[in-house]
Amino acid sequence: MAPAHPRRSRPAPPVASEPLLELDDIIPSPHFRERHERLIAAPAGAVWDALWQLRLEDLALSRALMRVRTFGGRLPMATEPFLERGPVPVLDSQAGRAVVAGGVLQPWKLRGGQRPPALDAAELRAFAEPGWVKTGYDFVLEDRGAGTLAATETRVQATDARTRVRFAIYWAVVRPGSGLIRRDILRAVARAVE
Repeated sequence: MAPAHPRRSRPAPPVASEPLLELDDIIPSPHFRERHERLIAAPAGAVWDALWQLRLEDLALSRALMRVRTFGGRLPMATEPFLERGPVPVLDSQAGRAVVAGGVLQPWKLRGGQRPPALDAAELRAFAEPGWVKTGYDFVLEDRGAGTLAATETRVQATDARTRVRFAIYWAVVRPGSGLIRRDILRAVARAVE
């Protein structure tokens, strides 16, 4: 289980003149990438609210997979909103449109590795200390008339060649579960608003 690290609270929506942070701003050239989407028959505002209210305890499949990852250990963040207690902190959000989270991890290590430093978007993009992977994910909502297209992408970039090999082995094992978790999240959001 990854060690706790300082969390950023849910950021206020950016001022209209500020561009929303995107994954390209923090991890423009990922070594590993995964994307999932679902059309949800509800307006973006309702989808947004459901996404922010979603807790790990609402996600039976995700909770089971995370218990396997932690060898049956406690999941202390199960009752807290998933986005606020995810594996990396939220870096930016704009209500009804998108949320971007990112940080550095050592997930292939049995106990989650060293305590990761708290980084803002610019620090994450520049981070190059060997032995880490830079990880980012987003949830982007797009109005489609009859509903909202909810998409999520996960990106990972190793900081050195040795770490890239280590993470590739880890990713080969966990990627199917990672995809199931992302689809479980989208399914739970849809269930909450449709």
